[in-house]
Amino acid sequence: MNNRVTLSSGEDLTIRMIEPPLRAYTDKVGCWLEVRDDLLSGNLTPWLFTPYFVGEIDGKLVGSMSYYVHTEKRSIGVVEFVQTGESHRGKGIANALMHRLIKRFRKDGGQALYLCTNNPIAGHLYERHGFSYHVGDGMRYLAPDFLQFDETYWRNCGEAVVRNATWGDLPALSALYNHPEPNWLIKDYLTSSFSETRYESHFVKVMRRIENGRGSFSVLENPKGNVVGAAAIERKDTFVEQHVGTLGFRITPEYESQLGELLLDVEDRARSISIRTLQIPMASCDHHQCELVRAAGFEEEVRLKDRLRLEEGYVDLLVFGKTTTDTVKPFREVDSYYGTRKKWQAKRARSLSL
Repeated sequence: MNNRVTLSSGEDLTIRMIEPPLRAYTDKVGCWLEVRDDLLSGNLTPWLFTPYFVGEIDGKLVGSMSYYVHTEKRSIGVVEFVQTGESHRGKGIANALMHRLIKRFRKDGGQALYLCTNNPIAGHLYERHGFSYHVGDGMRYLAPDFLQFDETYWRNCGEAVVRNATWGDLPALSALYNHPEPNWLIKDYLTSSFSETRYESHFVKVMRRIENGRGSFSVLENPKGNVVGAAAIERKDTFVEQHVGTLGFRITPEYESQLGELLLDVEDRARSISIRTLQIPMASCDHHQCELVRAAGFEEEVRLKDRLRLEEGYVDLLVFGKTTTDTVKPFREVDSYYGTRKKWQAKRARSLSL
């Protein structure tokens, strides 16, 4: 359904909501490079509902923006790729598109929208639409009926279950990692996300990096379908370290009693993809996190002095480790790595030495 808005310039802006596959609009809107082809062609629609709101003047695209929600559970969304043509800025195009975007989000039962900006002009626009600064350069909008979002969404409502993460978890994981609790210095080591770093595209990057056996991503989901915990493993990318996986996790305080269950599931997944050793980097100042991983059977293996810088000084980086099994088969053979001698080369070298 289209809508028409008269801009401050007196021009008429036609607003369209379009969904992947975007066809003629594919090269005109923004998207993360890691998933651009899959998302804009519609390959991710089983997991993500990604409406794009485009504005046109006389049939020419002058602005666009999108939000991303789970295809079925649309309570949390992430706003991305807000853009206005340079010669059309200041006319109210982004304002009109954002109004339409929020209207659709709320119609579908949306509760919380997350976005980020380092542009003060854009920041003023988002504030006018009800966004407020949240974590780092991130902002959050809460629908009028859900102003107590943090008190209700994270509440313990019964036993949670562990499952594989899907692309549809992007918005929920953005909310989980942007939640101020627990206040750990290292929020996500795999993507260099710290306590004051907002999180969203980080998930996209990790999901791409762990494909094809290079790792795994698990989430802890409560009876209401809310993601209250997450854990990801990424394999070291050399032959001599391929049995080692770096583990990062996050869990809301209301569900930390189930962290042990989440980490046991991670260990099972690690063994299934030939990861023998798990290592968790964390800050020495995050004492409670250290206690949690010790309770899960991890032991401190390494302490790197003053590795992490704070405004008021330095703290150590700790690495906790755990062996999941005695031995594993190599995930990749040595001659599959760049620069190594291939089997046919070794055979030929032997034959020439005789």
